[in-house]
Amino acid sequence: MIRLLTAYTCELDDINGAVDEIMQQLQLEKRLLRHSVGILAFHPEFLETGVVKAVSDALPFDAVGGTASTTAVTGAMGDLMLTVGVLTSDDILFRTGACCLAQEEPQAAIQRLYARLVPPFTEKPALLFTLAPVMADFSGDDFIAALDAVSGGVPVFGSLPFTHMPDSSGIEICCNGEHHAGLFTLVAMFGEVNPEFYHTDIPDDRIIHKKAVITGAVKNRIQSINNIASLDYLESIGLAEKGSIAGIGALPFVLTLDDGSRVVRSAYSIAGEGEILTYGAVPQGAKIGFADGSAAYVLQSVKDDIARAVAARGSSDALIVSCEGRKWTIGTDATAEIKELAEHLDRSCAYQFAYAAGELCPVKNLGGRTVNAFHNFSMIACVLRSGR
Repeated sequence: MIRLLTAYTCELDDINGAVDEIMQQLQLEKRLLRHSVGILAFHPEFLETGVVKAVSDALPFDAVGGTASTTAVTGAMGDLMLTVGVLTSDDILFRTGACCLAQEEPQAAIQRLYARLVPPFTEKPALLFTLAPVMADFSGDDFIAALDAVSGGVPVFGSLPFTHMPDSSGIEICCNGEHHAGLFTLVAMFGEVNPEFYHTDIPDDRIIHKKAVITGAVKNRIQSINNIASLDYLESIGLAEKGSIAGIGALPFVLTLDDGSRVVRSAYSIAGEGEILTYGAVPQGAKIGFADGSAAYVLQSVKDDIARAVAARGSSDALIVSCEGRKWTIGTDATAEIKELAEHLDRSCAYQFAYAAGELCPVKNLGGRTVNAFHNFSMIACVLRSGR
């Protein structure tokens, strides 16, 4: 059993006041169980004023966190806000660590970090929670592959933190108050965690253009579609204006892979000779279909795929992440998705929510086996039995 305790503050300048507000809401002296770990989500200004460091220092256990354009906990939501989620349990053990991938080769660094948290010949963790950096040449799928290689397929849940800036500037990840844009954090959870995972999808009837074929791709860069430079292809089907990438971050697409499985991706920029950059892998030869990611679809998928499913679970708490591109699609109301969640969840469970650049959450493959996956333009949820 794991319980999620939540708190929030909007206090930027009074560091002591912010810490007091968080600690009063958490009531750790009454509610903390034997083992705990903290998860922070915050607007970048909370780093600049020292609030993130002070809150991290005040917590009597390890804490990881990352920037977010908008965040929420049960009963509160907003942009200029810091939220704290505390996972606490009498029978689940948490081990936490971090490494800076800007200073090391990512695959090797992740392997060393995992070995530090999970020494050889010891019990395998039941769940890995991670906050991973946005990197031009190491995609979300590369993080999944690296963690699968070292753990043997332990379920992975987490995100690539983001900010309010469309160019990805200002992203920071922290561990125990120390922060860096290239930091990779990992929380290994040992014991009977028994998480359940949910994610939104884009059905075929939402694909608005006939599926084409990726004819040129390297890692997370789509170079050509149907043998046409990617940006030229988008212009040819009316999804981009000549020479403009406006709205590219809210452009979802579905990839159908060789084994028939489907993944959702979204573009975040254009580089080189019209290459589409994405946060996840885009294999050459995959079929690609650009989708209708309308505001109506986004809000309906929250209700159908996440809110109702989590609420129906009962006696549970949840960590929830949504893609920043979904918020851009909705437009002026930055908290529209959270309001849909709150309507169903505020009375039934504790939850912490943050927007991100990419989402890591297990799925069922075509054979019915649970496998780790990287998502874009998705909302994901990890539901933990709390016994409330």
